[in-house]
Amino acid sequence: MTTVRPDAELADLDVPAAITRGLLLPGGPRQALFTEAAIAAAHRAEAADVGPYPLGFLAQHVRAGGFAAALALPEPVISRPGRALVRSWLEAAAASGADLGREHLFARWLAEVSALLALRRDLRALGVD
Repeated sequence: MTTVRPDAELADLDVPAAITRGLLLPGGPRQALFTEAAIAAAHRAEAADVGPYPLGFLAQHVRAGGFAAALALPEPVISRPGRALVRSWLEAAAASGADLGREHLFARWLAEVSALLALRRDLRALGVD
């Protein structure tokens, strides 16, 4: 059983490395991709002013066109810090090699990060931190 670290302990997590490992290796690395790395990514996306909708759109783009199509986007998201952040994730995913299964897995991960962002936004609107 893997222990998930609290949000506060995820500041040092190397999200791009977790993406590459999680796409290539089943088991613990894949679980970490969809737990710790997704939570850390949501925090970083929020800090870079990236909302859930752009990430959801990007997830659909990756699913439809793969890593190459997503990397070819001149602005995968609008904010400059967000572009650099998201591009680092795309590059880490593409480093795992072009493979339909990995592309769909990464798209699913992006959709999960998008859902976490939406959930955090909705909870904040209700006054819950």
